[in-house]
Amino acid sequence: MVSFSGFVKRAFLGTLIMAVVFSVGVLFSGHLSQMRQRVSFRNIGVQTVHTTKYYLTTTQTPVGRKSLPECPETPPNINEPVKLNLTNITLDELRKKYPSQSGDIYRPKGCRSRVRLAVVIPYRDREQHLGILLNNLIPFLKKQQADFTIFVAEQTPGGIFNRGLMINAGVAAALKADNFTCIVIHDVDLIPETSNNYYRCRENPLHLSTASAKYGYKLPYPSYAGGNIAISPSQFKRINGFSNWYFGWGGEDDDFEIRVKTVGMRLKRNPPRQGRYYAIKHERDKLNPENPKKSVLYRSSKRRMKTEGFSSLHCNTTVSGRGAITWLKVSIDKKYYDETVKY
Repeated sequence: MVSFSGFVKRAFLGTLIMAVVFSVGVLFSGHLSQMRQRVSFRNIGVQTVHTTKYYLTTTQTPVGRKSLPECPETPPNINEPVKLNLTNITLDELRKKYPSQSGDIYRPKGCRSRVRLAVVIPYRDREQHLGILLNNLIPFLKKQQADFTIFVAEQTPGGIFNRGLMINAGVAAALKADNFTCIVIHDVDLIPETSNNYYRCRENPLHLSTASAKYGYKLPYPSYAGGNIAISPSQFKRINGFSNWYFGWGGEDDDFEIRVKTVGMRLKRNPPRQGRYYAIKHERDKLNPENPKKSVLYRSSKRRMKTEGFSSLHCNTTVSGRGAITWLKVSIDKKYYDETVKY
């Protein structure tokens, strides 16, 4: 009897243990399922905020385009002469003439582009020139089979114009919007005259506009880095972008050239025949006078470039899609720069 009683006790104890383990397993399974649901919802929430805030662009190739072949290295008909169109056109007319895809994106038909291009145009009070530029630039880039978005960084009215800061603000907005592989900094008054002037990034930053009509189709001086530049996001971050301290005309492009050399890169240049640009004639903006302190700032470029530039940008940027372009309204934190800029 004792042996049988012991057997019963052991059997009861074993059954009890199994029941407890089963109950704990059910509870843990339910808790794990809830955790997975929470994690899943959290990820969806972050993705939704990202795509909504940045006008529904994506950092991945659209599913429907993954099956497309890659575009050829040399686009077809690329050697056809460029026909400049200097007639005035409004932004509304541009939207109808060149309809973009969702997110103000242009993509080639029938193939996947080899480049994801962000064109950044520093801008203020030049609507007529902007229309003329875009009416030439959009078909120019479509012919090159580029996958591109154009960002116009407009400084809000009042105050002296700051080209370098507008470039930094435009690049910051572009890099938040999508996974661009190349950035082209583009002046509003320069229109490419040659179709084989490829808007592509290289191992070093590339000076595109080496032969502007403004300077008789030659460089005004050997180290000149003004006008249009192609630069990769990693290169832009490596030099800490442009300086934010050049208020008024001149100096920020020379400062940029110093930054490129200081980090061990070289500013490559288009051959003159390839880098020809028509320059729209205009008078200088009254709120863009020559910077009297540019020489002083230029001498301190190397010393401050690690901490002053893209990483120290202070501004408020409002983003809006306008069909053919993405418009950025950039308000400079003037108080910050009044207290920060040292001459």
